[in-house]
Amino acid sequence: MRSTIQNKLMTTTKLTLLLSSLLFIFSCEGNRKENDFKKEIETYLQEQIQMQQIPGLALGVIKNGKVVYEEYFGKSDLETNATVSENTLFPVYSITKLMVSTGVFQLIEQHKISLEDDISKHLENLPEHWKHIKIKNLLTHSSGLPDFYVTEGNTSDADIWSRLTNEEMHFETGNQFEYNQTNYWLLAQIIEKVTGTSLDEFIINNQFQKGTADIIFSSDLSDNSFNRASRHEFDNEKGGYNISKIYGGKRYHAANGVNITLRELIEWNSRLDKNKLLSDEQKNNMWTPFEFGNKRDAFLHGWHTYSLKGGNAYGFTGGSQTGFRKFVQNDLTIIIFTNGYKYFSPHNDIINRVAGIIDENLRDEKAIIQHEILAAFLTNNIEEAIEKYHLIKANNPEAETQIEGRSSLSYESTLNALGYLVLQKNKVKDAIKILELNAAENPKSANCFDSLGEAYYADNQLSLSKQTFEKSLALNPENNNAKRMIDLIEQQTNN
Repeated sequence: MRSTIQNKLMTTTKLTLLLSSLLFIFSCEGNRKENDFKKEIETYLQEQIQMQQIPGLALGVIKNGKVVYEEYFGKSDLETNATVSENTLFPVYSITKLMVSTGVFQLIEQHKISLEDDISKHLENLPEHWKHIKIKNLLTHSSGLPDFYVTEGNTSDADIWSRLTNEEMHFETGNQFEYNQTNYWLLAQIIEKVTGTSLDEFIINNQFQKGTADIIFSSDLSDNSFNRASRHEFDNEKGGYNISKIYGGKRYHAANGVNITLRELIEWNSRLDKNKLLSDEQKNNMWTPFEFGNKRDAFLHGWHTYSLKGGNAYGFTGGSQTGFRKFVQNDLTIIIFTNGYKYFSPHNDIINRVAGIIDENLRDEKAIIQHEILAAFLTNNIEEAIEKYHLIKANNPEAETQIEGRSSLSYESTLNALGYLVLQKNKVKDAIKILELNAAENPKSANCFDSLGEAYYADNQLSLSKQTFEKSLALNPENNNAKRMIDLIEQQTNN
């Protein structure tokens, strides 16, 4: 009897040890994979930071309800040398609109307002041609209203109101999409009228932890009273950054007023996912496409929709420096904050690349190759870059082939866009070499020679520019730009 018990105990012990070993192996495998994608993200971000000379960056990734990546890089302010950290508040600009839209749907859920409400139900003294506009039209930028954004920040609300109400509508309400800050200015007024509190208080009290210092409303970038990352604008002539001191005032709060830490926005996303802010029904309503009259435009109710590998993501971009994306079908959310860039706004590329690293189904090989080409030209001298380009092209011979379920790459379009990008940064000689390369590789492309002609013109090589435009025109007799440039050059050389 004792022997049987001992044998059973020994067998159980062995089984336990075996299971423990297997669990350890699986755990190590899981950690290895997680460490691998973290390393891949880190490497990619460092490449972007170097290529774009990004002063500071923060990235958060939430997968299946878990924060799988949260890191901070660089400086929040190049003048003070302050470091980006979990305590740094970033101005998120138009990402603010996601919180305002969520606030609108919170009031809808409370039966205090409706998408179908005419704005005249909540706002007084509206011009007659505004009264038919509905709340849904403000959310979807389908109102047709003129945009107050063109006015200076220190212009009074009364002056803005007077100007706007005397202007013509831009189009018939509901017919099309036109991004417009007036829409959210009016939404803020509706929220304040319905709730009896300020927009700032309503958003903070209903979507965040009361009393937190990790979200502050301010559209004044000259305000240094809190730990905020500065907005840096690259100056091509200076060859470095200037710090922007944009003043907006409270009227911009609904459009771009939120300054927030990455961690706090991660928490906001978690509350949204867990239905602590809105029910599934109202989230679905918020993420339902609006039916524009022109049947062409696409926008949700306060949220933009983005496509990647055939899937859709919901979110917004802000100030060309921040991005928020929810890949709902993949249970993936990515948040990116930056405070400056040298060449082009990086947030879309970073979000898409990181999405592909985390989820293989979202991996876009085309975008990866494009990044390699951009990095080759933007981080090397022109001769080395051209060599790397040829190597990249040789290593990806099928990249331009359209394969079912995968997007194809156009080397011609990539080089053309790159040439213009470098040209805009006053690197004319480098731009010429890039566009000469493109024309040599695509000798039957009228567009390649048209672009090259513009680069020669920028370099004051008028005779060569004219010849190049003539080549473009021979390939495409309907190229009106080439005709116009040839006439312009002839006028200049004859005078």
